[in-house]
Parts: sequence; C-alpha cells; structure tokens
Amino acid sequence: MTTDESSPARSTHPWLAIDLDVYERHMGDPRVRQRQLLHDITGAQLADHPARAVAVLGVAGGNGLDLIDPDTIDAVYGFDVNADYLAACDTRYREVFGDRLHLVVGPIDPSTVIARVDLVIANLIVEYLGVAEFAAFLAINATSIGVLSCVIQRDADRGFVSSSDDSSAFDVLASVSSSIDPEALTAATTAIGFEALGRSEHPLPNGKALVRLDFAGPGGPSTPAVSPR
Repeated sequence: MTTDESSPARSTHPWLAIDLDVYERHMGDPRVRQRQLLHDITGAQLADHPARAVAVLGVAGGNGLDLIDPDTIDAVYGFDVNADYLAACDTRYREVFGDRLHLVVGPIDPSTVIARVDLVIANLIVEYLGVAEFAAFLAINATSIGVLSCVIQRDADRGFVSSSDDSSAFDVLASVSSSIDPEALTAATTAIGFEALGRSEHPLPNGKALVRLDFAGPGGPSTPAVSPR
C-alpha cells in the first residue's frame, strides 16, 4: 500500500475524522441503504464495462470489490484519503487479489496520476471534490481511462447527509461537500474529450436517488462497453 503522509490535504482532511465502521453502518442503515444500492450499481458497472484493470476512486473499505472476478482481472487500484480505510480494504481483499491489488492513500486532485485502466469507478466522490477539481483530475489522466463510470447523489431537497443514528458524525464534511448537478458534470467531462455513454437513476427509500453517468475516455475503451440501463 502506497502512502503519502506528508500531504497537507491528507493530514487535515475531514474524512480522517470518520471511522470506517461508522461510515459503513450509516451507509447501510435501512433508512439510507446507499451501501446496498452502491454494491448493486458497482456490479452493473463491472458487467457493463468488462475490464482487465479497474481503478476505484474513494474505495473506502472496498464495497463492491467482491464482485470483481479474480480470474479475469490483472490489476485493481483503490484510492482513498483515509489510510485506515485502505488498511481494512487490504485485510478484506489482499488474499483475493494478491499483488494485483494496489492501494494508494492520498487526495484525488490534478497531481494524482493513475495507470492505464479499462474502467474508472468514481461513486459518491465528486461531491467531495467539486466538478472543476474532478474535471482537472480527468484531464491529466484522460488517455489512461478507457471508461469512466460515476455515481452522484440527487438530494431532492432532503439534506446532503441522509438521516441515521450516525449522521451527526458526518457534520465535519460540510466544508468539503456539495451537491453536484449531473448536467454540469456531463458538460465539464465532455468538454475535455470524454463521450457520454448513458445515464441511469436509482431511487433510495428516503426520496433521494443515485444518478449514474458513464463516459468513454478520449482514448476509447479497450473492451466493449454497454450503456447503463
């Protein structure tokens, strides 16, 4: 696992204040159900875009990595700002993927350079970067990305953080979180050479929804792609 302990963004980032068990319990709460839905969406992302190399931005504890077939994957890259999250991910999946699992701790920003991958999964991370910062990251790595599949949250005026017994733990994220407009994200992504492949919407029990947006990278996918259903 690669670390970057000297990064100011890493040493002060609000995500470092949230324990993984709190995060996963909140996301899996029956009133929230984002963990379960994201697991299903990740399965669809992997099925729609067969890949030999996958990068997951904001991988946390690795929700959805269990859906990657270890017999058909050459490399799994997981990026997260929280080293404790990556340590848990390593514990859960090192035996499955061996040295094909590459975990990198640090912020996602224009200084982050990724290896060539068939698929980049960016689920619920753009909200913590902003459209401009995410587009800058994509621009630097555009030729390394076959397909980009991202999920953002549609709030429906119900508050950014869903209500659960643990929701107050996420108050620290207010300074780095914002709602993302899917049209603005699409415009920024296509402006740097990505091609929109499709969009799908997935309702949540509290009236919110997760919106999935898929794009082909400027270099084109190295494997066949299927638009989201």
